[in-house]
Amino acid sequence: GNSYGAFTKRKNFMATTILVVDDDSYIRQYLTKRLTTLGYTVLQAEDGVEGLEVARKEMPDLIISDWMMPRMDGMELCRSIKNDDHLRFTYLIILTAKDTQDEKIAGIEQGADDYLTKPFNERELFARIKVGVRISQLQKELSTYQHQKAVTELAITIGHEINNPLGIVMLTLQVMNKKIDQQKFTELPKDITVCLSNGKRVADIVKKLCAIEVPQFKPYLKNSDVNMIDLNGKQ
Repeated sequence: GNSYGAFTKRKNFMATTILVVDDDSYIRQYLTKRLTTLGYTVLQAEDGVEGLEVARKEMPDLIISDWMMPRMDGMELCRSIKNDDHLRFTYLIILTAKDTQDEKIAGIEQGADDYLTKPFNERELFARIKVGVRISQLQKELSTYQHQKAVTELAITIGHEINNPLGIVMLTLQVMNKKIDQQKFTELPKDITVCLSNGKRVADIVKKLCAIEVPQFKPYLKNSDVNMIDLNGKQ
């Protein structure tokens, strides 16, 4: 009722986008009207082909899809969503007239996150949508955290591995500058060798970083939960 709508809006779900995929225009319109009232942004598609197209373009937080549809059914849509790297964390609720245990298992095996039998209870559907939206948000937060963590670990690795040889090159160049002022030219070849060998160290580090397919990690500092990439691990 009104209290649920107020609660949803208070929780600021306005940014949450739900895609409704159903070949029954009455169900599409009904769900769109009710979900919009609850503060969600609602997109529509009349079959799986259009649903997949809209999902790839709009990246919804949650998809409600009918099972039986022309061109591409709910199961095929579900499979396509879960095999798409950009969409695989999208929460997907399947609506179906089929109510056997085997059908439910088939739905879950294709990657459906939840399953509701038609005719559905409105309150139950909205409660499950609420759960789905929260899970979707948590997965996005986790994905962002993992991305930030990966960037941090890469930055630490580059800083740690490159800092030493780069420091030696810079110091040697400063010494060479003084030697040129003092006209100690005979000592320069030795310094150039030092710069070249440390330049090669930097080049090797970059090469190793580019060659990594499955990163191996080691602690950056003792007793720290921050890692860095182990460049001596398997390439």
